[in-house]
This record gives sequence, structure tokens and C-alpha cells, in this order.
Amino acid sequence: MQPETDHDITRLIAAWRDGDVEARELLMQRVYANVRAIAAQSLRRMPGATLSATDLAHEALLKLLGADLDWTDRRHFFHVAAQATRQVLVDAARKRLSDKRGGDVQHVDLDAALTVAAPESDATLVRVDTALRDLALTDLRRAQTIDLIYFGGFNRAEVAAALEVSEGTVDRDLRLARAWLKTALET
Repeated sequence: MQPETDHDITRLIAAWRDGDVEARELLMQRVYANVRAIAAQSLRRMPGATLSATDLAHEALLKLLGADLDWTDRRHFFHVAAQATRQVLVDAARKRLSDKRGGDVQHVDLDAALTVAAPESDATLVRVDTALRDLALTDLRRAQTIDLIYFGGFNRAEVAAALEVSEGTVDRDLRLARAWLKTALET
């Protein structure tokens, strides 16, 4: 995204915050492609997900529109978009796991039941979400690094800019967060 577009997004966020409904519509038009790209990137990392990138982007944008947040700028907006994307994926995974356990009971032929099962990645995604919430309580920046890379589709340079740290710090945070998550998921 170009700097003038970044400034434009920040200006639209400020106008929306001040009550300009038209600014909200313009903002959504400008950021839709980015949010859809975030959704597509997240889905590439989640092979068991049943949502399309478009559906995921729409759900994430609905969460953003319904959130009562005071966005300060483009960086904050896209961080919240990454979190909304993660939440939509986790909610869908929880629903599939619930359905697998009888949450949506219906009669199914035994042969069909053997071929239809919630993927293991659903349970893993829910465990990762819980672990990331725990990590955020003790080290918010490392949890944000994971969010931005894995659910936001950001690269190292974008994460460094978003969190206002060096790329070396992003690398260290990412290594430590991955190690922490691995330990948390093994217990």
C-alpha cells in the first residue's frame, strides 16, 4: 500500500470516528481487497477451513463494523482485522467440532459418517487460539507478532512497521513465541 493511501485510510478512520457514515463506506471499499488478502493468506495456513476467502473477509469486516473500537490509524485497523480473521476461523472451527460431537444432531448413514469428520486442524486451531490468548496476557507484542504474521498475512517488514520495532526484534519475538506456543500446545 502506498503512503498516500495509508494517509487516506487514516483520514477515513478519523472521519468515521467523528460520525461520518460515508467515510465508513469509503473505508470499507478501500480496505476490502486488503482484508480479503488477509483472509486468503490465513486460509492457506488452515487447510481444514471450510470458508472461502470472500466469506472469511465478509465475516471479518462485519466483526470490524460491529466493534466498538477507537481505531487510531491504518496500522491499528489492520491489526484488528487480523484478530477478527482469527476469531472468525476459530468460531468456525469450534462450530465444526461442536457439530462433530452432536451439536447439530441429524440422522446420518454410517458409511457417510465415516467419510465426514471435522479435521484435526480445527481442534489445533482452537488450542492455538487459547494459547495465544494466554501468551497475550504475559507478552502482548509476541502474541501480536504471531497474529499479524499467521492471521494477518503480514511479512516481517510490515510487522516491524506495525509494531514499531526492528525486523530483528520481529525475528526474535517470532522465534520465542513459536517456542512458547509449541510448549503450550504439547501440554
